[in-house]
Amino acid sequence: MIGRWTGAVSVFNLKGMAKTIAMVIVVHFVAFAVILFVNHLYGNDIKDLFAFAICIMIAIATFFYGQEKPVKTLVAVSILACVAMLIGVFTKGIVSVYALMAGGLCCSVMWPCIFSLGVGGLGKYTSQGSALLIMMILGGAIIPPFQGSVGDNSSIGMHNSYLVAAAGFAFLAWLAVKLRSVLKAQGLNFDEQIGGGH
Repeated sequence: MIGRWTGAVSVFNLKGMAKTIAMVIVVHFVAFAVILFVNHLYGNDIKDLFAFAICIMIAIATFFYGQEKPVKTLVAVSILACVAMLIGVFTKGIVSVYALMAGGLCCSVMWPCIFSLGVGGLGKYTSQGSALLIMMILGGAIIPPFQGSVGDNSSIGMHNSYLVAAAGFAFLAWLAVKLRSVLKAQGLNFDEQIGGGH
């Protein structure tokens, strides 16, 4: 939810300090407060969630670094998500939980970047390309069961199965770099021409 609200800030065409305030305070911490409040209403102990604010601050810094440029944003959030998965796999306890949860902060802003880069330069084939990209969302129905089957293997375990997610995020970072070079060869530089990957 926090990641999706971050992407929504771009819709309002806010500029300067208003955009910064919306990104940092309104979007991230209001969304986080909503999550904490709902969990509190259900009687859950929310003390362990407070430190997750550190992960949110790292995500905020990454979103600002991406500057709403599709390639830069996709590379940054993909690498951050991959690192989060690796930290989650190779640590234990609450640090592992926070790291695995932090991957979700990145996912929401990835798809718009992938979509804008995927249909870039297609010209008259843009509608067909966008239709194929929409059908490719099927990966969300294939990867989780695959990860589950890897996790069901007793020699690997569910904890280590998050290496599948890390590999997926690493692939997305590579894809962003590859798409940038393909588009540049066509005379398109999305990170200079547009400033709204999400």
